[in-house]
Amino acid sequence: MNEFHWKEIVLLIEAIEVRAGEGNVPVEIGSVPEELQCVGIGTDAAVFVHSFSPSYAFKVYAEGKEQKKVNEVRAYEKLADSSYFPVFYGAGSKFIVISFESGMNLYDCLVTGTYISPEVIEQVDKAIEEARVAGLNPRDIHLKNIILQEDSIKLIDVSEYVKPGNDQRWEHLKEAYRLYYPLIASKPVSPKFLDFVKEQYNKYKHHNFSLGRFGRLFTALLEKEKK
Repeated sequence: MNEFHWKEIVLLIEAIEVRAGEGNVPVEIGSVPEELQCVGIGTDAAVFVHSFSPSYAFKVYAEGKEQKKVNEVRAYEKLADSSYFPVFYGAGSKFIVISFESGMNLYDCLVTGTYISPEVIEQVDKAIEEARVAGLNPRDIHLKNIILQEDSIKLIDVSEYVKPGNDQRWEHLKEAYRLYYPLIASKPVSPKFLDFVKEQYNKYKHHNFSLGRFGRLFTALLEKEKK
């Protein structure tokens, strides 16, 4: 399928209503044409695929999140030479078109007990380095933004790569992998537990954060989770 075809369904895509809530909550979407399927919902946008063009992902941004779209276009244009990121095809007034990347994100790997190898961590580091070489500042890298694809990975949601500063999310995830992943490797972890850890991390990450101290608080809970 070529570029002309995805442009044929622009009117369908732009008719979708995506509404952002207050705070860090998922967007809400209105009615969706039967030809489209929602395959992902975030705090700024929702992602759709068309039944006739499943290789394309249409990321539709909520009203008021226009700058996120602008940022993501800028980032994807700079990442065109990297195989670790989706292919960028173009954009409309409130959406972008990228390659649809199948696979399980690392959050779902933890939930299902799918093993996350050290090579995955190494590949994320390589992707980050390639983004830096391209003049970007990779950040907001978390479990749901890392897609596992057989022997490789893809990083998605790059809208914050154009912002300054280091949020240290990836550094903290890497250290957590080293310290705590051996306790749960290949064992399912409940979404309730993971979401609680995320909630507490977001609460305390700005207050002289220490991953070792933070992790020890949850070791007992993790042991209970495994039983």
